[in-house]
Amino acid sequence: MGHEYVEMKNTPAAIDAYRRAVDINPRDYRAWYGLGQAYEMMHMPFYALHYFRKSVFLQPNDSRLWIAMAQCYETEQLHLLEEAIKCYRRAANCNDSEAIALNQLAKLHHALGRDEEAAFYYKKDLERMEAEEREGPNMVEALIFLATHCRAHNRFEDAEVYCTRLLDYTGPEKETAKSMLRGMRMAQSSFPAMDVEHFPP
Repeated sequence: MGHEYVEMKNTPAAIDAYRRAVDINPRDYRAWYGLGQAYEMMHMPFYALHYFRKSVFLQPNDSRLWIAMAQCYETEQLHLLEEAIKCYRRAANCNDSEAIALNQLAKLHHALGRDEEAAFYYKKDLERMEAEEREGPNMVEALIFLATHCRAHNRFEDAEVYCTRLLDYTGPEKETAKSMLRGMRMAQSSFPAMDVEHFPP
């Protein structure tokens, strides 16, 4: 019943219905999760987090619950990104069927200036998308990040592979890839060959 109220954006009625469900069965993780969602809709992340924690305690292998907690930690009011990362990691380890956790882990690590970790998660996300034969904005985002990251670390062959894949797209990412490829080719060709005779014996 509470879910219908959430769908209709009738938050007070949803909270009332979920509270009754919890009174009837305190081990119903869906009711606790519903309370968390309702408070999240009301922009009350502290309350939402409290209820999400109760739901994840009862159902620790549900990636959706970990993702909900992570998103709560990411809100402007809390902005606890390290805690969000922990939750997304748990979600990724719980077979995240909605494929949210890996992309979010990559974004958060990048936002925190941890580009090696970001590259790790973008690569894992890319591998998962390839295995599931999924395309979309997350694929483009991962390819651009990985191409840029590899180029910055002078791993030109890897960067070229990612850029070449971006050439299959029609948006601005295609021009970005062309520009990066040109830049790498110029950089590689401008390295002078080492002249051993100029070094002292």
